[in-house]
Amino acid sequence: MLPEQHGAIVIPNNNFFANRDGLRPRYVILHGSAGGRRAQDLAAYFASTEGTLNPVSCHYIIGQDGTLVQCVSERDGAWSNGQLTRGHDSFWNASINPNLLTIAIEHCKPSLDNSDALTGPQQLTSFVLVHSICQRWGIPMRRADATGGITGHFSLDPINRSRCPGNYPWERLWTFLEDKKMLDLNDPVVRLFFTDGGHGTWRCKNGVILQGANLTFYRSHGGPSIFGLPLANEIHLPQYPNTAIVPCERALIAYDPERKIDSPPIHGPCYLLHIDSGLGQQLLLQRSNALIHTLSTKLTQIHTLSEI
Repeated sequence: MLPEQHGAIVIPNNNFFANRDGLRPRYVILHGSAGGRRAQDLAAYFASTEGTLNPVSCHYIIGQDGTLVQCVSERDGAWSNGQLTRGHDSFWNASINPNLLTIAIEHCKPSLDNSDALTGPQQLTSFVLVHSICQRWGIPMRRADATGGITGHFSLDPINRSRCPGNYPWERLWTFLEDKKMLDLNDPVVRLFFTDGGHGTWRCKNGVILQGANLTFYRSHGGPSIFGLPLANEIHLPQYPNTAIVPCERALIAYDPERKIDSPPIHGPCYLLHIDSGLGQQLLLQRSNALIHTLSTKLTQIHTLSEI
């Protein structure tokens, strides 16, 4: 399993519902661990419960030092939320296992009552992760309701998990997410060129699919108004593993979290390639040559037809 969030350490386990029985996540559920400080230790514990009478898991764990561990793919349902209990929020559908609709984030908290405040690194990792998950899956970045959103374990099980995640900076999370709003398919310019491609992707009118971190970068930096339309699906170059390049009308977007192609002074897994040197220049030249060849072929065909 590859990490779906930049910077995550993968410590997998098999306590999950494969492919969510055909459903897709609509909620992000926040948890508190009620014990422990290190994400790696909690991940190891989850893995140790495989095959026991009480197998448990979650998608992500955030340690007090900000370390992020992924245990289960977002495409699968983790065994994290249990069952709905009496008094649960009314928008939950009792006929559907909530684990099939949720992505679970565990926050390491030493106190058994989850009263610990998040550390600074832990808070930042949590906020960025929530934002990224919502972007990947089209989950509403607000308090949960019948259409989806973000809430805590208490929403599903107010009897046994009333203090889960416990002390959490909800208002600061909403402010962070409000400041991070991106273009969506309801934007009047966007909907002229894009439709929902399913599974968190956008389909351009020319058939190109935008996905993952490249889609997030495209949406957060102006979309079609800045970059123009994407011209081809992600380009994967064998000499640069774990990278993906999307050529657009006015830019080349590179997913390169390990900075194998370039080292620009920008945070995040994506950046724009230079077009005046290096790989960006080579790709631009190839694109230009291809366009010239296509144009030349069409002109030759027109000239031939005119002589018939």
